[in-house]
Amino acid sequence: MQKSDFFIRPIRPEDYPQVRSIYEMGLQTGNASWETQGQTWEQFSRKKIMETVFVAVDGEDENKILGWVGAAKASSRAVFYGVVEDSIYTHPDARGRGIGGALLDHLIQTCIDLHKWSIHSWIFPENEGSAGLHRSRGFEKVGTFHNMAQMAYGDRRGQWRDCDIYELILPMSRES
Repeated sequence: MQKSDFFIRPIRPEDYPQVRSIYEMGLQTGNASWETQGQTWEQFSRKKIMETVFVAVDGEDENKILGWVGAAKASSRAVFYGVVEDSIYTHPDARGRGIGGALLDHLIQTCIDLHKWSIHSWIFPENEGSAGLHRSRGFEKVGTFHNMAQMAYGDRRGQWRDCDIYELILPMSRES
């Protein structure tokens, strides 16, 4: 997928150091994830549905990753195979260029093509940027888990955090 000054392509193993770095920049905000550090490539590639992992690459430098998106199973139970949880991160220097929206659009279409029926996103209430991006693509806030867990790092270490759940129901045939 080509956009004005960037394009979207499937992730390659050699992209992962930059993908992990972008993820860890998100962690530094304290509003991106419960995790304390990025995973190894092996852990990442086992957890994600790799057909859904894409990177946005600078149009002038194909080796410069501007952001990434991917999905993981929302549950290990077989009956929920069509429900995924998304992850989307952009490099702070790349924000405001439409990269997040393009990546999320690409993920949504990929999930439709893979016959998924729902995308969930777990977002800290303070992460207004992510919530706004998801709402702009039709996601609806379906609830809040209160005091879900304590933060293990950063300025909010030890604080109990809420987590909002957003959902997008994808178009699909509902016939058996």
